[in-house]
Amino acid sequence: MSKAADSILKHLKVQRQKQRAILKMRWRCAQGGFEFEQLDTFYRAIRPYLCVAQFFGIMPLSNLLSRNPQDVKFKVRSISLGVTGLFLLLGGIKTLVGANVIFNAGLNAKNMVGLVFLIVGIINWLNFVGFARSWSHIMLPWSSLDILMLFPPYKRCKRSLRSRVNLVVITVFCFAIGDHVLYYASGYRSYSMHIKQCQTNHSRITFEHYFEKEFSDIMFLLPYNMFSVCYGFWLNGSFTFLWNFTDIFIVITSIGLAQRFQQFADRVLALEGRHVPDALWYDIRRDHIRLCELTSLVDDSMSNIVFVSCANNVYVICNQALAIFTKLRTPINYVYFWYSLIFLLARTSLVFMTASKIHDTSLLPLKSLYLVPNGHWTQEVQRFANQLTSEFVGLSGYRLYYLTRKSLFGMLATLVTYELMLLQMDAKSPKDLRCT
Repeated sequence: MSKAADSILKHLKVQRQKQRAILKMRWRCAQGGFEFEQLDTFYRAIRPYLCVAQFFGIMPLSNLLSRNPQDVKFKVRSISLGVTGLFLLLGGIKTLVGANVIFNAGLNAKNMVGLVFLIVGIINWLNFVGFARSWSHIMLPWSSLDILMLFPPYKRCKRSLRSRVNLVVITVFCFAIGDHVLYYASGYRSYSMHIKQCQTNHSRITFEHYFEKEFSDIMFLLPYNMFSVCYGFWLNGSFTFLWNFTDIFIVITSIGLAQRFQQFADRVLALEGRHVPDALWYDIRRDHIRLCELTSLVDDSMSNIVFVSCANNVYVICNQALAIFTKLRTPINYVYFWYSLIFLLARTSLVFMTASKIHDTSLLPLKSLYLVPNGHWTQEVQRFANQLTSEFVGLSGYRLYYLTRKSLFGMLATLVTYELMLLQMDAKSPKDLRCT
């Protein structure tokens, strides 16, 4: 008996030492030093892309290069907010001038796509300013939860959060660059075809005249020169980057939340077939509450971003599909519009599919709870089961809809219906090339 008792005491001593080491490491990580930088946290995964986004006036946060998320704050008197204000000013001027040009030419469903693109860009810049204001209230509890779940009893995922985020971001932006290049190639080809069919003076088929037409809102205020052309490319590229980054930001956030729910589910699933005391169920339930509160906090802060992103994607998809079926004349037009449509559908599906994993993984612990024997089904287990099923966990657009697989298929059905209506309306309009 003495040997058995000594073995138990040694085991308990080792366990206490491990727990103390874990608590000590968590405390060091909470200080935001080198130890925190080595962890696979959400802040570490998203920080490089927020730094890039600030070059385009997105997410005006100060001290973003700091390892400690506590140092990253929204400040009214900061260079980052000044850059955002510059983009809002220049983008606002471009939008107003573009609206004036379009209204003078005659507003219709096809030429207002560019105007909607600019207006949505201004709204997204403002939405990210609002999200930056609540950044500290989100990132501090998120970082503390990361510190909790990156040490035992939680197991780390096989693939790091940073590698998953890098893969998605690099892939999407590579396709986005291709889409942006094809846009200009298709635009120049359409312009040259328009000149050939509508004018006898084919000497106007030059890049100079194409840029004057493409950047007509800028040339309305500035003379044509290399600076105005570069300025037009830069501002158009900024709006395009913002459009893509909005979806990417939702995807990154979804991946970060879903991975923590997956770690939580793995911990609960590892308890199958074991006798679990109420104290442990209480600790597990408390961690789940922290996860749900974080998700709710994130959803409240970015529901406007989700709503605008989904609404804009639906609108652009419909217009791209309408263009494919009605007015393409050259191979490069077909390549661009099909590429753009498939890319946009894939990007929108990526947003919904990654966000749906938050809800899916939040329900995984129910499998283990349903296997708990009746003799071990205590009041604490019942509370945990009610907690899992009583509230919907996920991202939403103002809680009008949630980003789930069901919502994705519902949106696709709506797209088909709306597209059929557009095709019927467009069938009544003349199809001949209009020389204006």
